[in-house]
Amino acid sequence: MVFSILQVEARFNRRETHRYDWVFFNNEEFTDEFKAAVSKATTSKCYFERIPKENWSIPPWIDVTRFDVGRQFMGGIGVGKAWLQSYHHMCRWNAGIFAFEARLAEYDWFWRVEPSVQFYCNINYDVFRFMQDTNKSYGFNMVILDDARSFPSLWERTKAFIDGNEDLIAEDADWNWLLHTVEDSDDDVIRPHTGVKESMGDGEYNNCQFYSNFEIGSLNFFRSKEHRAYFNHLDKAGGFYYERFGDAPVHTLSVSIFLPKTQIWYFRDIGYAHGLCEQCPPHEYQLSPESESHRPFPREVEQDVEATMPGIYDADTLVVGPFESFGSKHRRWNTMAKDVERQKGIPGLMCGCTVSAIDSNNAKLVPYESKQRKPTDPCIRKFLGGEWLVRKKKMSDFNSGTGNFAGGDGPDYVLDGRDSNPFQ
Repeated sequence: MVFSILQVEARFNRRETHRYDWVFFNNEEFTDEFKAAVSKATTSKCYFERIPKENWSIPPWIDVTRFDVGRQFMGGIGVGKAWLQSYHHMCRWNAGIFAFEARLAEYDWFWRVEPSVQFYCNINYDVFRFMQDTNKSYGFNMVILDDARSFPSLWERTKAFIDGNEDLIAEDADWNWLLHTVEDSDDDVIRPHTGVKESMGDGEYNNCQFYSNFEIGSLNFFRSKEHRAYFNHLDKAGGFYYERFGDAPVHTLSVSIFLPKTQIWYFRDIGYAHGLCEQCPPHEYQLSPESESHRPFPREVEQDVEATMPGIYDADTLVVGPFESFGSKHRRWNTMAKDVERQKGIPGLMCGCTVSAIDSNNAKLVPYESKQRKPTDPCIRKFLGGEWLVRKKKMSDFNSGTGNFAGGDGPDYVLDGRDSNPFQ
């Protein structure tokens, strides 16, 4: 966690006009060692909160036997972390409960920061002030497909909520980008929880989701009667335990149903990585030997690492982790060197990464052999719409050069998001 904090501090929070508080939550008491290390990594105030037991336990309306059988089954078929009871607690807490924790009562905005993440670019403005001044309520920087086996009944539950609560739905909400279209009929697909082939274009959920381990949002929205009613509807149905309803699809559906699309913002300019998924925006590259863009992190991060954990980690460890081989590092830097000329996009944005296509993460969490329905266009393109859907030639995203799997000769879209700021 210290490494994530150091990056956010150096890239954003260290500025005198920022220095926002850090609030840490855990279902157990934090150790003194953790508190000391974290407090040393930032000059901002730090709060260490233990989640109340009632917010991190199986609700009384859940059949524990059914839950245990279901999670073992989902784990057996490869649904990620579905066998872990704590993971179900975490998904439920992040989906709706977190915003009501007592410590957060005095705050209006949150930025979710996970352990072992990487921030590649300097963030030269106040993201919270931006959200407030432009009337945004939710911000993301990746949209990906999720494994539909995790939440087979989520859309059915959501449709039932919409039908029974039309007064709560935003008049100018747009969730069409989350639904399958007639074009999504190229593959021989099977509906995961029935084994029956689907008729296409029938308004079913396409399993796109905002990658919620990075999100900047309004706490007032997640405390609103709309989101709270939707969360309670899903919670009482047992989906966080009998299935593996994740906070990512729940947040995605909620903000798309209860907010106008103009209040949802794509932070393309924030370079970020978590696990398999990463995004690097177009940015300036300076040829000066001392340029910050030659460095994976600002000097301040390297100095802070040595000060916080002397002799244990260096800046390379922050970028690639302690287990990457020398050959892998060499390939990474070779790739970056070849991409120098493309990195001339957003003025003033300096990053320590190679520019990626906007849809490069689309299929990374869905097994290639999966028979779930896959939208023809990548999720981020469906969200952006317009010119981002213009193709050079017709080709399934799962065979596209911009997807996760090989098979195409190159990108089949006119725009790939690597050459310039998509919002200019």
